[in-house]
Amino acid sequence: MRHPSDIDAVVFDMGGVFIVPSPDEIAPMFDAVGIEHDYGDHNAIDAHYRGIRALSDLLKESTFDEANIGVWDAYDRAAFVAVGVARAELNAAVAVRHAQRTENHFVWEHPITHNIDAFAQISMARPVAIVTNNNGTAIDQCRRHGICQIGDGPLPSVPAIVDSEIVKISKPDPRIFTPALDALGTDPGRTLYVGDTVHADVLGAAAAGMPVVQLDPLDLHGDFDHWRLPDVAALAGHLGA
Repeated sequence: MRHPSDIDAVVFDMGGVFIVPSPDEIAPMFDAVGIEHDYGDHNAIDAHYRGIRALSDLLKESTFDEANIGVWDAYDRAAFVAVGVARAELNAAVAVRHAQRTENHFVWEHPITHNIDAFAQISMARPVAIVTNNNGTAIDQCRRHGICQIGDGPLPSVPAIVDSEIVKISKPDPRIFTPALDALGTDPGRTLYVGDTVHADVLGAAAAGMPVVQLDPLDLHGDFDHWRLPDVAALAGHLGA
C-alpha cells in the first residue's frame, strides 16, 4: 500500500478495470451451438475475475505470452464454470470462444459502471492516464463507455491513452508505460498503476518502477503479497478523492 501523499498521478488499465467481456457478444454463440449457460449482466464481472485467477495459477506454473490466445483457454474455463456452463460442455464452450479470438471478434464491451464513476472522482484529484493491452480501439472505447477522452470535453480529460496495438508494445513489457509517464510528466515511483492481472499489470508496472494495485473484488489473490483493492471506489477513498 502507498500513502496518498506518495502518489502524484494514477494510470489505469482498461480490461478488467472498466470493461469485461460482454454476455451480449458471447451468449448468442453459446445458444447457437446448444451450450446451456446462465451468462448475463448479473454475473459477467464475477466471471471475468474468476478467469483472471486461473491465469494467475497458470503464471505460477510457467511464464507465458498473453498474445498467445491459447493461454486464455484457462481463463475461459474458469469464467464459463462461473456462468453455469456444465463441465461436460466446457470444451465446446472454450472452442467457441477460441474461434472468436482467432477471428478477432472483440467482446470487451460490458462496462463496470461503478469503476467508471469512481475514475471520474479520482480524475478530479490526481492527473490520470490509460495504458492498456488492446486492439487499436482504446481511444474510441474510452469515449463510447464514458470513461475519458484526450483533451477538453464532457468526459474526464487524460493526456494519454496508450493502446498496445498502436504502440506495438504490450504489457508486461515496461516500455509501454513510458508514453503515459512522459505525458503526465511524473516520476514512475510516484505514479500508481491500477490493473486486474498479476502477469501483465502487477509484474509489468513493477518492472517499470511504478507502484501498482490489483483490483481483486472477489478476494481471490490472498496468496500474493502485492497491494490489492476491491474496486476503484476503494482507491478513490484511499486517495481522498
